[in-house]
Amino acid sequence: MAGYSICCFGNGTGRLVARRGISVTARTRSAKGGAGGRRGTSAVSLAVTDIILSPQTAHLADTLKPRPPQPNWPEVLIEWAVIEGLEAAGWPERLELPGAAKAALVSEVSAYLRFRTIEFRELEAEARMAAASEAVYENAGRLDYRAVRDCCETAQAAYLVSLSRSCGRNEAPTHNLSLELHQREATLGEFRRPSIALAGKNARAAAAAYWQAVARCRIPEGFFADAPAKGAITILRAHRDLWWALFLKSLRAAFNRSDPAYCRLLEALPALWEAAAKPGQKFVLTALVQEWRRAHGERFGLLKDIHFPVVEQRAWAKHRKVSAWFERHAAGYKSDIAVRENAARTLYREINRALFDRLPTYGNN
Repeated sequence: MAGYSICCFGNGTGRLVARRGISVTARTRSAKGGAGGRRGTSAVSLAVTDIILSPQTAHLADTLKPRPPQPNWPEVLIEWAVIEGLEAAGWPERLELPGAAKAALVSEVSAYLRFRTIEFRELEAEARMAAASEAVYENAGRLDYRAVRDCCETAQAAYLVSLSRSCGRNEAPTHNLSLELHQREATLGEFRRPSIALAGKNARAAAAAYWQAVARCRIPEGFFADAPAKGAITILRAHRDLWWALFLKSLRAAFNRSDPAYCRLLEALPALWEAAAKPGQKFVLTALVQEWRRAHGERFGLLKDIHFPVVEQRAWAKHRKVSAWFERHAAGYKSDIAVRENAARTLYREINRALFDRLPTYGNN
């Protein structure tokens, strides 16, 4: 039953097996060893619990609670960290913000952090992996490889230009350019084939080095230097610098307790649950998660094995805390765009009133 937290399927013995996401140690049985035999039996660590349901109790699987809708996990994890940092650091001195303004400040800081700590770093990791691979290909092919690569890039640029022009006229791009691009890509792939293994090894090493450096300090000094010049982040950094330093310290502590990269695994879990519940699936959910991590770990920074049931459980606890916090400070903030716009106006009005309207006045000499 796809989409359920416990799924039922046959185990080859005429009974149903319900599996749910908690960690236990299970045993595999071979056809020759039988249910009570020791032959072919091995202990394997699974992240599922096998509950044997008899035909009389199999109907219970149909009444299990469905999995709740998946939230925006990058948003949830970053907002949780910002809320934790603000609660530890307190709010700026002499800046009495109403609840709606606090919600708007959390959203603005979270949006910037979400881009810098997740999206930007994933692109940076991909760029470093590509650069490491290209270095291997260039050393192996030297001038010949560079010439083939330049020809491929030229054909790609010509095809993209033709594609952009044809989109405006609702026409198909030139077939000759498409055919030439495919031929250039095939030739480039032939040049890369002998060095693919070494290039992949270098790419993984470059990604591991990058993510290890990121893990040492997820929010370094000057991390918010590129924030909008007239935004709340820049204004508070300039006019409440001591408070901002305290907030950064608390924010770093929150990020050390929770890796935002887990959001990518949380986004992939529903599809992995469905894949594990398909009839004839040879792998349990734990194996599918490990396979997914090996395929995407270098890109997302998930370099170690993940005990995903604990990660998911803690993520839902963070989701409940974030949802309750926003409902307490600005009811309807997450669902009503008018509430969000009004909260943003309130935030900047209060900031201008507290920081700029109270400047001392001097006599005209």
